[in-house]
Amino acid sequence: MDWFTDYLHFSLALLAICGPQSAIPIFVNLTEGMGTREKSGIARQAGITVACVLLSSAFFGSTILDIFGVSLNSFRIAGGILLLSIAFGMMKATEKRHTKEEQAEAESRDAIGVMPIALPIISGPGGISAVVIATQLDNSFSHLMAVCMAGITVATISWMCLRLADKLAALLGQTGLNIISRIFGMLLSAIGIEFIYTSLKAMFPAWIA
Repeated sequence: MDWFTDYLHFSLALLAICGPQSAIPIFVNLTEGMGTREKSGIARQAGITVACVLLSSAFFGSTILDIFGVSLNSFRIAGGILLLSIAFGMMKATEKRHTKEEQAEAESRDAIGVMPIALPIISGPGGISAVVIATQLDNSFSHLMAVCMAGITVATISWMCLRLADKLAALLGQTGLNIISRIFGMLLSAIGIEFIYTSLKAMFPAWIA
């Protein structure tokens, strides 16, 4: 697989996992009454945070697995189950949850782009798990760069979605956003199943063809 194909493949997968469109209704709600310049700053803040989280996962994910003594196959199964859980929620078009404490903290300070928008809504456990798993599958430098560029691409798209959140919400409406979430949910469930199947096949080759 050449570098660009590798990059494109993982970019699409990571975009489905992070689902930045799901943050649009929450962003619109939390920034209600703010000026255009202030909203743009928060969108930029969220995009930068998403990039930092995903890139950190790419560079330090393997170290974390080694520290806790977790094998790639075990982590991939856990990640697959997590992705399936997120996918079912997306296919039911339920909003990504954040706690009351996160809501209160977001409303009391200017860093709502960091929490809850970037964390945990966009670059949550699913995205972090996917990046860690991807970097473990291939140790080559070109693959690492493809994963990193995919993370930057998703962060950029997240920034664009939030930058245009008011217009997108008005254009698509809640029904349109729900349809997009369901489509991404189907893709995400397929990725989750693939994670689980690949790991089980590696762990039990005599049982699974």
